[in-house]
Amino acid sequence: MVEKEKFVFKKIDEMSGREVFCIARLRINTFVTEQEITVPELDDEDLTAIQVYLLNEEQTMAQAVCRVFQEDGKWMLGRVAVAKAARGQHLGTDMMKQVHEYLQQQGADRLYCHAQWQAKPFYDSLGYKTQGEPFVEADVKHIMMYYDL
Repeated sequence: MVEKEKFVFKKIDEMSGREVFCIARLRINTFVTEQEITVPELDDEDLTAIQVYLLNEEQTMAQAVCRVFQEDGKWMLGRVAVAKAARGQHLGTDMMKQVHEYLQQQGADRLYCHAQWQAKPFYDSLGYKTQGEPFVEADVKHIMMYYDL
């Protein structure tokens, strides 16, 4: 059995400049370059969010990233991305399972996300449920989803 990669959980103030660079590069590559989303990729949530990530061995590229933060007393998931070269290796699934375990240890009972419509099958496969109707955010169709921890 292959050992699962251990993701790092840090606030931005705890991260090195290299770690911040690697995360920002993957998010920009995914959301700005691939998906052509034109809203700012980094925002004020990043200042307090817990950044979750896995870097390559050389620590020059992030393989998978996301962030979790509290908004109005709810835990929110966002900026979920897996590097193009690392897709198909189940890093997204492994990352989400580790996020769920981490939040359970923090006493959280539910995690919400604004899932891009095209990513809904991924979240469905993890046991997420939909809430409400689809909506447009940053010119991309989304759906609110949640996972009971």
